[in-house]
Amino acid sequence: MVNGQRPNRTYHYTIDIEGRLWIEGAELCDKQVLKFFMRQTEKLPDGKYRVLCMGETNLIEAEDVPYVVQGVDNKDDQVELIFPGGYREVLDPSTLYVGQENVLYCKIRQGKFIARFNRQPYMELTKSVERDAERNYFLTLGGKQYIIPGVEK
Repeated sequence: MVNGQRPNRTYHYTIDIEGRLWIEGAELCDKQVLKFFMRQTEKLPDGKYRVLCMGETNLIEAEDVPYVVQGVDNKDDQVELIFPGGYREVLDPSTLYVGQENVLYCKIRQGKFIARFNRQPYMELTKSVERDAERNYFLTLGGKQYIIPGVEK
């Protein structure tokens, strides 16, 4: 302690392509910490991410994006996305798109972040995807069709 205060410490994390959070070569698996990180992540101007917690700075570098969908919970009129730690968010289907290497992405946290779908939730979601006569792929939710751009025709 310095003058009765703890010094600010900075920790460095990485998020791999599968959405696993690592610190100093060890995977962080604590559900509460993961959920906290999912809720509190901020994007920095340099492209890195940060979570502030109790005076400590947690810097995060993502191999692709900091949010990776681990599962989906399909309902009649919506899809809930499941992230590490059990953090959940309702999918905004209008933000779905297919990126490089046929990876499915969407926007989350009010459009502030991009999330990547792991293979299993991607395959689960595609069970609800259809193709129209113009060879557009779309997801129907709540009676509305959402075209998914980026799919090679």
